[in-house]
Amino acid sequence: MSLTTNIDNIYKKGVVGNVRKAQEDSHDIFLKTPNGDAFVVCDGMGGHVGGAVASSTAVRSIKEYLEKEKYPNPIQALDGALQFANQQILGYANEHPELKGMGTTACIVLFQGDEVWVAHVGDSRIYLYLGKEKQMHRITKDHSYVQTLVDSGEITDDEAEHHPNKNRILKALGVSLKLEPTFNYGNKPILPKNDDVFLICSDGLSGMIPDKTIERVLSQKDTTLEQKGDLLIDLAMQGETVRPGGQDNCTVELIKVDNSPWKTSEFKSYNPVKGKGRVTLPGGKGLSSKLIAALVALLLAVGVGGWFVWRQIQNNKLEKLKTNYDKSKKDRDDKKKAYLSFLEDYNRQENEDSKKAMESVLIKYQKSYQDSQSQFKSDSNNYIQTKNKIDGK
Repeated sequence: MSLTTNIDNIYKKGVVGNVRKAQEDSHDIFLKTPNGDAFVVCDGMGGHVGGAVASSTAVRSIKEYLEKEKYPNPIQALDGALQFANQQILGYANEHPELKGMGTTACIVLFQGDEVWVAHVGDSRIYLYLGKEKQMHRITKDHSYVQTLVDSGEITDDEAEHHPNKNRILKALGVSLKLEPTFNYGNKPILPKNDDVFLICSDGLSGMIPDKTIERVLSQKDTTLEQKGDLLIDLAMQGETVRPGGQDNCTVELIKVDNSPWKTSEFKSYNPVKGKGRVTLPGGKGLSSKLIAALVALLLAVGVGGWFVWRQIQNNKLEKLKTNYDKSKKDRDDKKKAYLSFLEDYNRQENEDSKKAMESVLIKYQKSYQDSQSQFKSDSNNYIQTKNKIDGK
């Protein structure tokens, strides 16, 4: 059996960011291998040539290993695939000294029967979105320097996203003969239920927009998996108010479970745990529990009614902004299509007089597309900022 039977429940896409010159990410899906259905995302490093070679070699090697034969257990299959990929990258670099120092992250999700197994190296991530509960959980923990600081309590998870050493990873394929991937917690299978969604991504997504934004996109009703995937990538390219977007290439794979026998989801979550605050007086003395209770009761009595009114107003505003966002996105896509179509006709012209006669029209198409792109970015930012405000972000 397979946990996903409908091809519409699988989405994969990778785009070049606003800064990179070339795509260094690689990704693919391998259905019905002897070891199950495999979904792979790799993020290369070592220059735009070396990074692309490392990530594509990893994906190709993982495919070759998993399709070769059936292995005794899924952990052995995943470990063997990553070890084989690591050896292939090291071997290629040895034959091509100009690519020395190249490497890649790797994430694999393996559907085997009614169980899911994962393996990862580096800071690309795997998430599990619970469809019924509308909650998203990290099911991998980054192999990165800043993650060690978070684990030790020196910085928060939010601070890690802006840390100067954010991109310093501690594990990668192609760096050393010794490779220690991380697998399922306790080597126990993940058991997803129907409507759960696995998200595999490079840090071009998770490093550009926060988990809460990703969770809100996956929670949207009346949208297809493809629309959600495209929106995630659009938002990663735009970024948010506190961080610029598109600083890295972005790769996203989404796999929705539609054929599970499980009624509840079983997995280990690595979501960051936020510490509890405490209330103190200016002189440093804590408030008594009775006084706190009285203050809470008063605040509730005064504030709840007003909050509901404010919430309704904001929801109405958000609905209008969402409509504007949808319209401007369609308008941008339509004008981009028109511009590219006319540009193609223009480039096909061999007569210079004909091309010259078309130039003024081409400029109008280009300006129209650029204006629609600016309007889309403005409507998108307004929508996201208002939604964050409502959600208290």
